[in-house]
Amino acid sequence: MSSVSSLARIALSLGLPAGILDRGPSLRGTKFLAKAALKARLSGAKRRFQMVNVGACDGVLFDDVTPWLHRIPHARAVLVEPIPHNQKSLHANYTDTRRFVIEPVAVTKTKGTITVHTFDAAALEAGTLPIEFIGCSSVTDTNLMLGKNAWGQADANFNKFAPHLRDIEVPSETLQTLLDRNGITHIDAFLVDCEGADWIVFEQLDLERYRPGMIKVEVGALPAAEIGQVVVKLKTAGYQVGFQAEDIWAFA
Repeated sequence: MSSVSSLARIALSLGLPAGILDRGPSLRGTKFLAKAALKARLSGAKRRFQMVNVGACDGVLFDDVTPWLHRIPHARAVLVEPIPHNQKSLHANYTDTRRFVIEPVAVTKTKGTITVHTFDAAALEAGTLPIEFIGCSSVTDTNLMLGKNAWGQADANFNKFAPHLRDIEVPSETLQTLLDRNGITHIDAFLVDCEGADWIVFEQLDLERYRPGMIKVEVGALPAAEIGQVVVKLKTAGYQVGFQAEDIWAFA
């Protein structure tokens, strides 16, 4: 997104009434983040904005939330990313180790190791594969990994990228272990983008304890039952919930 269009989106989000923002969850998210940036400038470092992003990829591509860490003064984040070539990009994009912790693990229900389906890093870097494949690694057998499109039909292009599929072993931790290890006592924004493992992660978040002001969960690779579980958990906790594209946005 260009700086001009980004500024226009911020101005639009701050000026629209709540009734309209409720119909455009991403705009409401922009308003939430813009207000956090303003508050941080006015209050200094008294209470630092804290983000937790599970499945952070490189923190830039196809991500309209994480880059706000550079706009919100003193913001901190735990960025969880198990794929080595994505970790390299994350370190390059979020260099301040005092503010940004990169956890090189997958979030699972128990500590250990887990197999992740991913794509060959060299093929991604060479442009042999579409750029969106950078964020398509998964611990589950998503349609993409099975050679199917979003509707479950056989993908005629699968044979072009199948030779570049790789299985790698990565360390895994529970979500609470990561939060405790990093001394997280509050969360302002919680993001999950785990290509089919999103409910496995979000199920572990204690909403009563942390009560994030904004939550974004990608549900495009989830079965219908797990999408329902995400919504029920949010609604039961009193969140306002909206759908946009393949994401659920929720606000306390």
